Amino acid sequence: MTLSDEASRDPQRWPDRLLRVCLIATAVLMFMQSVLAGLFMGGMHWAFAAHRELATIAGVAVMVSIVAAILARRFGQAPRWPIAATIGMLALMSLQAFAGFRSLTALHVPLGVIVILLSVLFAGWSLRARVPHPARSAPRRPEGLPSERAGVLE
Repeated sequence: MTLSDEASRDPQRWPDRLLRVCLIATAVLMFMQSVLAGLFMGGMHWAFAAHRELATIAGVAVMVSIVAAILARRFGQAPRWPIAATIGMLALMSLQAFAGFRSLTALHVPLGVIVILLSVLFAGWSLRARVPHPARSAPRRPEGLPSERAGVLE
């Protein structure tokens, strides 16, 4: 079976896959943020600028994740909660960015830990989630039950 055969057979899986890719990318970017923050705190001052720039990229990734969650709900069979969860993550990241720009380390670092933890949990959910699709989740009836076969008397 080729990839095009699989795509034509089940065209509604692309939103779920897009959401999975976005959530995993967000988790990887968040992990990289912690590495850069650690490098900066360890004395490598170049890591501060990289940390700031990567924060912008991570914010864009979360915004794309929101769109992907909406598409997965609309065109796929994803639950509603990833939409609220990704919006909540964007709100936490906005608060974290505010704390970072104001040098409120006592708020910025714990928020960073929370955001990283949530992004890893969301990515883990996306890897484990098996979203039911109507074509696959409907129970199959055996063809030709005895009462339905032509010419069979009960």
